[in-house]
Amino acid sequence: MATYEHLLKSYDVHDALDDIASADPPAYLRRCFAEGHSASSLSWGRVQQLAVCAMVLDAVVNDREYDVFEHELIADWRIHYAGACTRLKSTAAQALHRVLEQDRPQDPEAAAELEQLASRVGGP
Repeated sequence: MATYEHLLKSYDVHDALDDIASADPPAYLRRCFAEGHSASSLSWGRVQQLAVCAMVLDAVVNDREYDVFEHELIADWRIHYAGACTRLKSTAAQALHRVLEQDRPQDPEAAAELEQLASRVGGP
């Protein structure tokens, strides 16, 4: 399992999960991907936020486990939001590819992790 340690270095994943959980998760993810896709440029923090949202999507839709996530929370989201999240895969992949083209991380390991995440989210 990928841990995305370079991509998430110094990012508070638990705060991001709290933000997603306190909103309507599919709506939050949709907004994050739409903003990531349409922004003229993204800060490193926004790239990390987008990566966490993509990881959540991957966990819910593709049934992947990430150690940084609360497994019970993700299991609950799989039950309630799998259908809505499945419809977000294309938007998420577009946002991640946009980042790779325009705001590619300078850290080669973080860039490789982002490429892997984009592949996971954009896959079948």
